[in-house]
Amino acid sequence: MDAISALRRASGRALLGAVLFAVVQAASALDSSMVSPPAPYRAPYLPTSDAEVLQQVPPASDAKVREMKTLRTALDKAPADLRTADLLARAYIGFGREVGDAHYAGYAEAVIAAWMTRQPPPVEAQVLQAVILQFRHQFADARALLEKALARDPRNAQAWLTLATLDMVQGRYPAARDDCAQVTRHGSYVLGIACVGNLRSYLGEARQSVVILTQIAGDAPRLSASFKAWVEGLLAEANERLGDWPQAEAHYRKSLEYTPHDNFLLVAYADFLLDRGRPQEVLTLLADYRQSDTAFLRIVLAQAALHSADLPRYVFLMAARFEALRARGSDYYGREQVRFALHLQHDPQSALELAQRNWEVQRAPWDLRIFLEAADAARKPQAASDVLAFLSQTKLQDPIIEPLAKRLRAELVTR
Repeated sequence: MDAISALRRASGRALLGAVLFAVVQAASALDSSMVSPPAPYRAPYLPTSDAEVLQQVPPASDAKVREMKTLRTALDKAPADLRTADLLARAYIGFGREVGDAHYAGYAEAVIAAWMTRQPPPVEAQVLQAVILQFRHQFADARALLEKALARDPRNAQAWLTLATLDMVQGRYPAARDDCAQVTRHGSYVLGIACVGNLRSYLGEARQSVVILTQIAGDAPRLSASFKAWVEGLLAEANERLGDWPQAEAHYRKSLEYTPHDNFLLVAYADFLLDRGRPQEVLTLLADYRQSDTAFLRIVLAQAALHSADLPRYVFLMAARFEALRARGSDYYGREQVRFALHLQHDPQSALELAQRNWEVQRAPWDLRIFLEAADAARKPQAASDVLAFLSQTKLQDPIIEPLAKRLRAELVTR
């Protein structure tokens, strides 16, 4: 299951993080008419009542919460059991991705910490630690761990799949192709072929990607709901590359039928709806998922599209969340920060600077798109020269990116 979760993030959508809810609670009390409020979120917030809600937690009745509790109990009874630790850590990571809370990555890291101090650590622990580092966008450290693990166990399919994910996120497509081949050779044939199908959607072969993924989807009824949701999500994105909006939406909806609370899929579908000019549907879709920073950003973007009178308050709340993450040392929201600066703070120069920094870390289609949007808004097409060259090299198809790139290239010629 972790393999599926890892690869589905290869599209480069926003990886998800924790929120300091006390900060947001304090900021919510500000008058919504304040356009540029001061920053009380830089100071600690103290609740004034025991009845004040600071953070919502998953209910104990949740099946996945029960599973984590059962595994935690089992590990407490047998703390030297690496297999149980591995299962618990993966359960934490998977749940954190689903609900958009990076705290669970920290829980997973604590579970395997004892094994990571061994010399050498077990390969399973190294791969799991690499997954955690990738989740935090500590890509260089994740890559180094994966290379060490594969040097010791070159048949480890999970390590190859995680490396494929990392290479796709960073735009290293030839390497990703080799990684996918290794997944096919040493692990699941279906996962390996899906890896290749996903990769093709980044290389100007979106139609071939749809054919491959559709074939896999035909076999999906006998597989898990998580696998089916993953394949449907990949098909949605491949159809977006082709500009086939009805098919893309059908696959997004199908994926959410299988895993209706998956924060990654919800955010991806919200972006689709925003692009289609349907912000009210975004508010309905994400009404129960405001705790996730990435989901909340889409809510704020929807409020902006609706010209909401409450928009200044929403913008401030989002700024407070970013500041809380910065204060905690979390710096893996580069793409989201660019979108915030560009579309909500209307500061194209800052957005471009953030986009340039983000491009050094990750180069998925959304990173490419937001870089070009920032360069276009800042009227600095020359700043996008390397990004345009990357686009030409990879031959990415995208009906939103392509006209934007054409306009920037034309401006470069006339300057």
